[in-house]
Amino acid sequence: MPTFVSNAPLSAGADTNIRAALVRFQRGDDRVPRAVRPVIEESWQRCLRSGVDPVMPHAVRSAAPERSGSKLAQELLDASQAVMTPARTALRGCGTMLILADAAGMVLRTDGDDNALAAAEGVDLTRGSNWSEAARGTCGLGTSLILGGALHVHGPEHYCRTHQSWTCSASVVRDPVDEGVLGALSVAGPSDAFDPHLFPLVLASAAGVRAALAEREDLRRKRLLEHALAMLSRRSTTGLMLFDRRGRLVTADARARSALASLGAADDGAPVARIVALDVCAGPEVSVAQMPFWLRGQWVEAVIADDERVGTIVKFPGALQPVPAVRCGLPRYKLRRVMAYVDARLGGPISLDDLASVAGVSRFHFHRQFRKSVGVTPREHVLRARIERAKGLLTESDLTVGEVSGAVGFADQSHFSNIFRRVTAMTPRGFRNSMSG
Repeated sequence: MPTFVSNAPLSAGADTNIRAALVRFQRGDDRVPRAVRPVIEESWQRCLRSGVDPVMPHAVRSAAPERSGSKLAQELLDASQAVMTPARTALRGCGTMLILADAAGMVLRTDGDDNALAAAEGVDLTRGSNWSEAARGTCGLGTSLILGGALHVHGPEHYCRTHQSWTCSASVVRDPVDEGVLGALSVAGPSDAFDPHLFPLVLASAAGVRAALAEREDLRRKRLLEHALAMLSRRSTTGLMLFDRRGRLVTADARARSALASLGAADDGAPVARIVALDVCAGPEVSVAQMPFWLRGQWVEAVIADDERVGTIVKFPGALQPVPAVRCGLPRYKLRRVMAYVDARLGGPISLDDLASVAGVSRFHFHRQFRKSVGVTPREHVLRARIERAKGLLTESDLTVGEVSGAVGFADQSHFSNIFRRVTAMTPRGFRNSMSG
């Protein structure tokens, strides 16, 4: 739930007290400043620990939004059109502006009163600038992102002197899929022109952007269902699972649930609700690197509708190699825990002691029980898992063979190539060429 902070206007006397408290705090005379709201004091403390210069804050220029590489930032920018476009008319003559920033505090767009936009250039409050709290000190955008909620920051409450002539109200925008913070909206302007009653506008604008994002996801989900309905209803000897573009499970047939159970991936055949690896808003390296242990890249098929990826179909092969029934081996729940641990740490070292600790047994007993359960030694299983991950990276990313080698936990590319050839009877480069042909 959003965090809301009192936004009562401050009197002139309060302004004087806040300015004096900030001077004492920054001079080191008062490490617990009085006469300021707790939320502002906490922000000042973070600024002090971060080394924010109150005289010359760190002005950082970021990549332009269209080249930022973040799909979620672009989604946020697109969804804000209905809110940002009317801002120029709504705020004309008010001396204030509406600002949209991404989750890192990079300003994606500004709009509003011409005088406010001109004044904003004087404090570098422009598109592409970084207004995180660590870069600019206490401010509506940056501090609301830290809080994960809504906040009003009055002029003298700003940590940096260059911003104390401004007042701003801000609220974060949350992802309708997982409730993560995507960015923030702020109404800001010179303090002498700012109307504290604009705070509800910020809340309504943030809610409007979130609603637009949710509507877009619903439309994509509808297209996904329309596109995949025929495939999922067709008789098939394989199991099928359908995920939306953010990796959320839409549906799975009985064969898929049975396949998951045989692979040791779910209790009672109930699949997970979401697979982050199938979230198309994640980068390709992150997406493939987070593939769960039971899922193979060759089972994944993108669903494209209107030139946009709207989801994923997972097709299980007709013949699977299930996790063997446990006979004097590890209990199935411990085995799944070990498999998940391996899956999450393939990019780094994995020791036998680590795996035994995860299973909660001694090193000696773990080695014996794991081999009885899986049919191979823990070391061989880890090597095979690294190679499976490498196959996915070679197929679905532009990483070089050397980069793939490091991404799956091999310190030596030559060793990686030898293991890859032993497991697949192909070199990494030969495998990539065969998959792209």
